[in-house]
Amino acid sequence: MGGDLMRWPRLPTSWFLPRSFDVLGMLRAQLVLVEQGMRVLNRWGHGEVATHDASAELRVVAEAARVARRDLHHAVRDSFSTPIEAEDLFELGERLGEITEAGYALIRESELSCSGPTCLAPDPYLVGLLDSLADAAVPLAEGLRALPGGAAAKYADRAIEALSGAEHAYRAAIADLENEPDVRRELRRRELYRRAEHLHAAILRVARRTGYSVYKSR
Repeated sequence: MGGDLMRWPRLPTSWFLPRSFDVLGMLRAQLVLVEQGMRVLNRWGHGEVATHDASAELRVVAEAARVARRDLHHAVRDSFSTPIEAEDLFELGERLGEITEAGYALIRESELSCSGPTCLAPDPYLVGLLDSLADAAVPLAEGLRALPGGAAAKYADRAIEALSGAEHAYRAAIADLENEPDVRRELRRRELYRRAEHLHAAILRVARRTGYSVYKSR
């Protein structure tokens, strides 16, 4: 009988050692790409990088963010346990992806207005919008990096408060369109403002989900 026992196959170790991945680390890696994209937009708004170059950079960032989001989702699905609820990690990954996609859509819209090497430069209203969004992205990033701690919700609230500046900038931009004499230029400006508003909404969704993921776990 002792010999029979020796011949029994070993049980798979995975039954006793379920896998867990550093899902928060993967979320923060995706956040780094979001921050990179926001910096490109800010440099473009202030004339530090040409539209075509900014579009090329953001295209690379958006593709890398899609890969990072997919990897995060796979890791969350395969993890035995996660530091915050799996649903929140899925949602945060998706919504961070919306930020990079919205940023790329904005720069692509500007690129479509280019005639040869000449492009419609960001006007002061759009620059103000982008600056306000960049300001809000700072506490947003701090909040995501603070997860799963309670401070994450406080940073998320600060990001939401900072977004009020973007709302004021958007209203001022739309109001100024009445003073635009060139109809084609007005349409182009309006579409750029609309794309910036999409970026605003994407940042807001991440901030709200960050706060929600903390509040419901308390």
